[in-house]
Amino acid sequence: MPDKRGKKSYIPPMHLTFLTPLYDIGCTLMGMGKRFRHAIIDRLGIAGTEKVLDAGCGTGALLMTLKERYPGVVASGLDPDETALEIAKRKSKGKGLDIKWHLGFMEGMPFEDGSFDIVISTLAFHHINPEKKLQALMECRRVLRPTGRMVLVDIAPDETGFLGRLVYRILSMFEHLMKVDQIMAMMKEAGFSEVRNLERYGHGVTFIEGRKV
Repeated sequence: MPDKRGKKSYIPPMHLTFLTPLYDIGCTLMGMGKRFRHAIIDRLGIAGTEKVLDAGCGTGALLMTLKERYPGVVASGLDPDETALEIAKRKSKGKGLDIKWHLGFMEGMPFEDGSFDIVISTLAFHHINPEKKLQALMECRRVLRPTGRMVLVDIAPDETGFLGRLVYRILSMFEHLMKVDQIMAMMKEAGFSEVRNLERYGHGVTFIEGRKV
């Protein structure tokens, strides 16, 4: 999706558009495949009929896993990458899954206030430009219903050891990374309450939750 100057203003899932069809394979090879998706879903506290938005859904693998596990969930996905969304649409149609796919940016979402019970954002936050991150979180809160919750899953390497610090510095050369405490502070600044670090998955991914009270 281009900006007003006709240029892409986002980072494609694998940085290069021609690699987008390989995104799901790449995630699986990096240990973020089906088991990872189920770990995220386990943290959502789904009853079975919630309205769920995946903000920065990419090729839609998480929402499809969610919909297969909880058919009664009303699922929507948002992403600025047309190629990724086309893959998501094709795969969900092939699986017979009713998921609504929307083209757009997290920092300016095309939804009414209070449209969703749960907002998920998985491995997308580090792709957002630093100056737009706060607005993106404010938008996630805006589209949540009162008492709704957001689960943000993103790359935030543990810096307590030498290897963690090294990984963080290397990845920071290519991604807009933030530390866990920085993400939590920004979520609070965006208006979220009860912000907490749920857990760390593997060596470099963290799960953070916030609520709209």
